[in-house]
Amino acid sequence: MMEGSEIEPGAANSLPTLTDIAQIPDATTSREEDTNRNAYPTTSRSVHGAVAGGDRSKRRGTAKRKPRPRTGSDNDVRRLRPFIASPFMPITTKSKNEVVEQPRKLKEPRSRSPTKYGALAHKRSDADQRRAELLPLQAAPEPSPDSLAVTPADPVQPRKRSDSESSHSSDASESSSSSDSSDSSYTRFSDLTRKQWATMGMLAIANLCSTVAFSCIAPFYPGEATDKGMNSTEIGIVFGVFELVMFVTAPLLGKYMTTIGSKRMFTVGLFMTGVTAILFGFLNLLPAGSLFFWASLVIRCLEALGDACFVTSSFAISAKCFPGRIATVVGLIETFAGLGYTAGPVIGAVLYEYGGFQMPFLVLGFLLILATVVSIFLVEDIEDEEAEDTKGMLGMLKMPVIWLMVFAVVICAISLSFFDPTLAAHLESFNLSTTMVGLMFLLCGGIYTLTAPLWGLIIDQWNCCYLLMFFGSSATVVSMLFVGPSPIFHMEKNLVVIGLSLSLFGVAAGALYIPTFQNCLNAVKKRGYEDNFQTYGCVSGVFQAAFAFGAFMGPTLGGFGVQQIGFAWTTSIIAVINVFFLVIMLIFFAIRWYKGDIEEESGSESCDSASERSQKA
Repeated sequence: MMEGSEIEPGAANSLPTLTDIAQIPDATTSREEDTNRNAYPTTSRSVHGAVAGGDRSKRRGTAKRKPRPRTGSDNDVRRLRPFIASPFMPITTKSKNEVVEQPRKLKEPRSRSPTKYGALAHKRSDADQRRAELLPLQAAPEPSPDSLAVTPADPVQPRKRSDSESSHSSDASESSSSSDSSDSSYTRFSDLTRKQWATMGMLAIANLCSTVAFSCIAPFYPGEATDKGMNSTEIGIVFGVFELVMFVTAPLLGKYMTTIGSKRMFTVGLFMTGVTAILFGFLNLLPAGSLFFWASLVIRCLEALGDACFVTSSFAISAKCFPGRIATVVGLIETFAGLGYTAGPVIGAVLYEYGGFQMPFLVLGFLLILATVVSIFLVEDIEDEEAEDTKGMLGMLKMPVIWLMVFAVVICAISLSFFDPTLAAHLESFNLSTTMVGLMFLLCGGIYTLTAPLWGLIIDQWNCCYLLMFFGSSATVVSMLFVGPSPIFHMEKNLVVIGLSLSLFGVAAGALYIPTFQNCLNAVKKRGYEDNFQTYGCVSGVFQAAFAFGAFMGPTLGGFGVQQIGFAWTTSIIAVINVFFLVIMLIFFAIRWYKGDIEEESGSESCDSASERSQKA
């Protein structure tokens, strides 16, 4: 390109080269000029440009370029600093006025707040912070100058953890895990030991055998007693005295459970029930008259005492061995108990038909004795600690929530036991066979047996005791009004409607009965009762006494009501009693809401712990 000629088209759009940006001599620079350039190793780029600019313009001398202004300021030096280091250009030194850029601090990632149960995340973070503050702080050793000198060629190795630090971190993890386990009393089925599984199995089998031995006499004993000269009143006394003895003895057994021992009370009660069942089978050898009546009454009372012993202790053992699954285990026990009540008459009738009067009692009695021997080895040995300062059962009965739960258990037991002497007569107008009548009984007892463990799981999972009780009582009202049906509806008796009402009542009875024991335990713990067997025994005693009282009142007053005013009006009165319970429960919640205590009687168990258990499950 000659002097004065124009720049070629497209050259303006071409990108400048590294040589043009740095404005250093090209490859044709003489050795002398290179020597002059190397004589200033620490000069800035502006000075170097001023020195070499004149020679460059003389050497090229072809294109008249507009000289680029150079002020020699530090900003210009930083602006002309190349992106890639070049060996052909000097490296500028840092000026005094140049601002040193600090490394940008990365923002700490925000902890994800859960989409649900926000209070739980805050609770966990506080717990972790407290555990971190409790851990001893170890001062890190000051780094030596040799350790700070790192050559560029050698990669920086991470610092190895010392043995003390590793042991310290392991201790911290162990302490955090132990604190987590201690904070929550939730018991998962996957964590149960073989001993706990055996204990749960023995509780279920014992309740099954005892209820079968209690209910198996229904199909054949009234006929045998009539042949021995007993009247209907005496037969009713023999049936009703069982629940009456349980009503009297259950609170006393619960109060002195720690003195007797829970496992000892369980095994002795189971053995007594088995022995009295065998003795009851030999009553047919006695002569007719008052001797048969009094012998039946005494043996029945002893059987009720044994049943009260092991049933009361079984509830206390369940509460101690499975603290996070109380409602589930109680539901399992009630499942087998309901199965015994349902299958007992059938088993008794079959054994009586093939072996006579003694066969049902001998078979069931020896099964109970065998269960006693097995329970000695399988039931978990539990230390029955006795509290030094306890408020006792009288202090427990001063709590309004306990009386509310007692009322719920009583009306549930009245509703369940009312059908035993009255339902068969109510179905006579349909001309059903004995098998069909038994199936109608099975609709109530069988569905109760199937749904009882489901209610226990729901309570342990979501802690909704009062909501289930409200549903159970409301469903009981509906079933009692339509099983008659109530005269207020002006409906004719319908077998399908009666069957649906009995099925609904089986569901409702479990929803009303299962949450009561859990509510009683939560209430007494919140009022300062210690978590020991004496508390469990008192609660279990009150619980069993309330059910026994309702089971005694149901057939007695129910039979009297049917005789006086009829089946339909009697079921309507039972429905009104359940409505009265609903009103009392609503008033109870209204008073607590007014006082600002609307949370459930959950003791140490709150909604946060319930959500945590649902996440763990």
